[in-house]
Amino acid sequence: MNQRNLNRFLRELTPEILAYLFPGMAFGETYLAEPPILDGALHEPSAMYNMMPEASFEADRESAAIPMQRREHKPLLRKRILVSRQSAVEAPAAEPDTEALDPRTEEILSEIRRLQEKYGVSIEELEILLGYTVKLSPLRIGRSGKIILADYDGAEVKMPNISKALYFLYLRHPEGLRYKDIADHKDELLHLYSGITGRDDPAEIEKSIDLLADPFGNALNVNASRIKTAFRNVVSDRIARFYYLSGGAGELKKVPLDRDLVIWEY
Repeated sequence: MNQRNLNRFLRELTPEILAYLFPGMAFGETYLAEPPILDGALHEPSAMYNMMPEASFEADRESAAIPMQRREHKPLLRKRILVSRQSAVEAPAAEPDTEALDPRTEEILSEIRRLQEKYGVSIEELEILLGYTVKLSPLRIGRSGKIILADYDGAEVKMPNISKALYFLYLRHPEGLRYKDIADHKDELLHLYSGITGRDDPAEIEKSIDLLADPFGNALNVNASRIKTAFRNVVSDRIARFYYLSGGAGELKKVPLDRDLVIWEY
């Protein structure tokens, strides 16, 4: 690890990029002007997650993460939790996402990759340097259906309402669901979607759910991709993947997030 290059890399990271890579971490005002010394004002993690192989995660990943039970820990003895080594921030996908990331997120990722190439620094090395522990924010579902990452400066995860309905269904079924079984939960989807859509026509609402739940259509894939993209627009994929649907084609799909971190107001 080249300490000088790491320091130079850090000094070129904007607050926006730091928040994207290390959500929930507090950086002192002088942090980027001097050699990396934390100001001691780190936010305590809401949960600690160990990065381990998990067969149920998407096949396009070299490794994935499964939650550990939350446990008490001492701030000065906090154990570093490291992610799988990657030469770039985002792992390449086997299939392209249905929806592209928003332009600002693409700019952030492009700048990170440029700086990584310039200084030969991996995100894993940065995490070692910073003593960064993967910290997962509670996921708050507001009464209007808003999805908020409470500990990441209250960032809102924005997606279409029909995608939210599918996402809420999976949050309510931590055991996971196969796409072919979604049709068996149409009544639940109707209830979830009706509460957030703002539409008044029951026939149109039911039509939307019929299209979504059709196992022979493409709506499930499209909306799962929108859910994934929505979280990746807010935080780096190595953190976002705890929140979006995982699972290969034809396999059981689930949201890996510990449901103790899901706060329902809706």
